[in-house]
Amino acid sequence: MSGSQDEEAESAVLAHKQFFTLRLADYLAPETVEEFDSWRFMGREWTGEAFGATEFLRPRGNPHDTVLVNLDLQELPALKIKEILSRLELALTPGMEETELAALLGSPVKQHDFLPDRKTLDYQMFQPDPYYLSLTLRKDKGLTNILLIAEELSKP
Repeated sequence: MSGSQDEEAESAVLAHKQFFTLRLADYLAPETVEEFDSWRFMGREWTGEAFGATEFLRPRGNPHDTVLVNLDLQELPALKIKEILSRLELALTPGMEETELAALLGSPVKQHDFLPDRKTLDYQMFQPDPYYLSLTLRKDKGLTNILLIAEELSKP
């Protein structure tokens, strides 16, 4: 990959149709997964599943479709991280550095430096469907958190 804008746009993630069917309990022992039907996050009400700070969320108004996956790469078992990232079709690994992410995804559309020990890089992905991807890197640990949201196919 030469890193041109056209090639960066070719980065693909799991199609929405398959993303909507994802469940955290498919990857972890069901007894370790907390299920909930009322959770407030990012200004919206959700239903879904959690394992610590890892969440698979579905809108309360559409509780059948997972539209948000938030992965805490520091607390999930390494094998499960690999399985989930493979299913999401994300070529990411825990601990990746910013230069590795730039080589893979190009330049972020936005960068946040909320705390001195970490930064968050935001990306827009459009293949095969639109996604918002937010990656948090800690200075001493590299990539530690992944937030992936299936964006609406049509905005009002």
